[in-house]
Amino acid sequence: MIIPLSDGLLRIRQPELEHLHLTHLVSGLDDDSGSPAHACGAGIALSGYTEWVCPAQPRLSLGWDWQLEGTASPPRIRRLGLPRTNVLLLDRDRAALPWNESLQVLANFIDGLNWNTPAFRAVCERYAA
Repeated sequence: MIIPLSDGLLRIRQPELEHLHLTHLVSGLDDDSGSPAHACGAGIALSGYTEWVCPAQPRLSLGWDWQLEGTASPPRIRRLGLPRTNVLLLDRDRAALPWNESLQVLANFIDGLNWNTPAFRAVCERYAA
């Protein structure tokens, strides 16, 4: 059961995370226009963002940053940092977890999802033109 309150946060009990079905909303590349020019042949860091929503709870939003790991074979993307969200997790007694603890649990949840391929495919399609 998701509990919305006037502060804009959706409160979800930790076990209910397993039942959330997230759908890809948008992914994009970070703007690197402020970074120094790269020399020919130098490595480049590719990073971006992705946001996912829950169709059953349209107000639920979960987004995070990612970075391409060029040293992996094949290359893959991985989550960077903690997510940005409007979700606050509740413990078994329905007490709110501290904000950073809630974000860490959500980060672990994200790491268990198959988000990498859909997010990277969306980025490739978006910037193909």
